[in-house]
Amino acid sequence: MTKFFTALLGCLLTAVVVSTGEAAEFQVNFSNSSLTNAYILPEGFTAKAAGKDAGKPGGWKVVMDDAPSFFPAVTPDAKSNSKQPVIAQTAGAKVDECFPMLVYENEVFGDFTATLKIKMVDGEMEQMAGLAFRIQDEKNYYVVRASAKGDTFRFFKYVDGVRMPSIGVSATISSNEWHDLKVECRGNKIRCSLDETIIIPELTDLSYNKGLIALWTKSDSISYFRDIHVDFTPREMMAEVAVREALKRFDKLEDLKLYAKPEGSEEYVVVAAKNPEDIGKPITEGAKGCIRDNALYTGETRKSWTISMPLLDQNGEPMGAVTVVLKRFRTQTKKNAINRGRAVMERIQRRVTTAEELIKK
Repeated sequence: MTKFFTALLGCLLTAVVVSTGEAAEFQVNFSNSSLTNAYILPEGFTAKAAGKDAGKPGGWKVVMDDAPSFFPAVTPDAKSNSKQPVIAQTAGAKVDECFPMLVYENEVFGDFTATLKIKMVDGEMEQMAGLAFRIQDEKNYYVVRASAKGDTFRFFKYVDGVRMPSIGVSATISSNEWHDLKVECRGNKIRCSLDETIIIPELTDLSYNKGLIALWTKSDSISYFRDIHVDFTPREMMAEVAVREALKRFDKLEDLKLYAKPEGSEEYVVVAAKNPEDIGKPITEGAKGCIRDNALYTGETRKSWTISMPLLDQNGEPMGAVTVVLKRFRTQTKKNAINRGRAVMERIQRRVTTAEELIKK
């Protein structure tokens, strides 16, 4: 099923994750901020700097700025704007190849829709603000940015620190006003727009299919950001996809677990399961034995059969294990139970051929 995630930067210096079924919402906002904690950034964000002239990363902080009020005016004479905390980049350098970035490191985004408000406030050399996305590192990423000084809206790709030719449009872009920036990525298709009317023609690029996102500026730009929303489908390991599809096909299973070694680990644990709370639990002795011996193991109780089978790579070597728990029927034989378990395993086995592929997102 499709899952969605929303990152909101608006008004409390807190981070809250709310999950409702298949939906999740991550919120970071700043209404309790003050000058004493202005440099405390939202959880998960890290200041970095890209470009050959980049110095020490920094300059990101929370400031108060005029923004539309969250609440409707009570009277016609009431102010429509109010002072609200926003994220600002204020310490850029007067050099050409310096790109301050505030990177969100807690999620890798593949397909997503991001919306945010940007304001270019000042800058002698540049007045730019934008969003970097599908970031591999500081030298390899996409970015779309608006320039109030140059009156341009452009998309760039950086490869090994080298900026590829830009794609974009010229348009009047005001400083000291909020603008709506939107970026959509679906597979190799990229769409970017500013204020819904300034639109870069749809792009097709195969260089990066996933990565981090970041707020982005250039040189000495003083730029503000707020109201950041990211809706996306979380990337899944192939193990998770295989188990989900098996459960859809065999919806009467009492339980289903897939064991593998997570990236960077030498221990087998549950990496996908019918019950999400089982994820990360250590491997059972039965499943460990079936990997060691490359053999099928069975167990039984008065109410159920447990079938553990090795999951094999393309060379026929165990790379994990699958445990299937079946409800026991009065007339069911051990052979019948094994055949039912094997049918589940065969469906999962068709999905993966290497250990790397099994746990890759």
